[in-house]
Amino acid sequence: MFSSGYLGSLASSLLTSLAVQGKPVREWGAVLLSTLPKAMKYIEEVGRDVEENKTHWSYFTEAWTKYLSLRGILQGNSDPVFPEPFHIKERDAFYESVSFSGWGGSSGHDAPMIAYDALLGAGASWKELCSRAMFHSGDSDSTGVIAAAWWGALYGMDSVPKGNYQNLEYRERIENVAAKLFAKA
Repeated sequence: MFSSGYLGSLASSLLTSLAVQGKPVREWGAVLLSTLPKAMKYIEEVGRDVEENKTHWSYFTEAWTKYLSLRGILQGNSDPVFPEPFHIKERDAFYESVSFSGWGGSSGHDAPMIAYDALLGAGASWKELCSRAMFHSGDSDSTGVIAAAWWGALYGMDSVPKGNYQNLEYRERIENVAAKLFAKA
């Protein structure tokens, strides 16, 4: 079966770019939806797997549209709305409900969606981001790394406990490459 799961990479990359640019987080989903037609235009221009993409494209766009509507941020001009309570049990049920296979974060559409939801709910709190993006019953390593990348681009490392990174293997190399990439951006 053909899959448009690669759109999750597009979403993750685009939202990373928005984080680096310092765009308000509540606007990111609307920007993603406005970018998808450009991606489809590119696919049409290249002429590869056009019909397969068109057949499966709506799954991604409809899932994101439904999610953004649920949070009240479809247009990107208001703050997100979360249910009360929205603790671990409720988040796990929600993440499962937006997933493709019942394992939240394991598909191209829901991994960046769950990471985005976690970031929206956590704000500038590293601890809350970890709770929402990294400690759930789904594919939490995928959602966690995506959310952490965005959070780091927005807030830096000041609130991250040093134990999370001070003895990181190849840390100096990683930091040098990151600085060079950022300088080029």
